[in-house]
Amino acid sequence: MTALRRASRPIDDELLAHIWPSHHADVNFYGTHSVDIDGELAKLDTDGYRPLRLPRPTRG
Repeated sequence: MTALRRASRPIDDELLAHIWPSHHADVNFYGTHSVDIDGELAKLDTDGYRPLRLPRPTRG
């Protein structure tokens, strides 16, 4: 948006209020995400890597 205004492109603030991502009900850009750090660290092997996922069996 700032780049468009610097390029002298008209930006209608009333229209922008309807398309700006932070105004979408299903998207919360300002929320917090919690991570169980101890749980994630417990998944690591002795070298500090997560184990690979096993491939799903193929149906045949």
